[in-house]
Amino acid sequence: MTRRVLTLTAVVGALLIGGWLAAAAVTRPDVIRSRHGDPAMVASPPLVAVTVEGKLYHDPRCAFIHGPARRESVAQAIADGYTPCTRCLKREAQ
Repeated sequence: MTRRVLTLTAVVGALLIGGWLAAAAVTRPDVIRSRHGDPAMVASPPLVAVTVEGKLYHDPRCAFIHGPARRESVAQAIADGYTPCTRCLKREAQ
């Protein structure tokens, strides 16, 4: 075989293997892409803090609140489309 045929065969093989590995990685449900995708694990406080620009509701003592916050009930925050902060509302390590 010529050098050109061998090179082409190697490139096609690498593309096939790479495509198979990429497809296998996408279909694995046990792979978590981000810890922020984990659900909140502790009960929320009766009043939570939300911001106008944010998408999360926080424990009022959370260090990750950005901007001025207002307090409202968890039910109201959920009704307004907010989701729990996985940093301040996660289960403590046991």
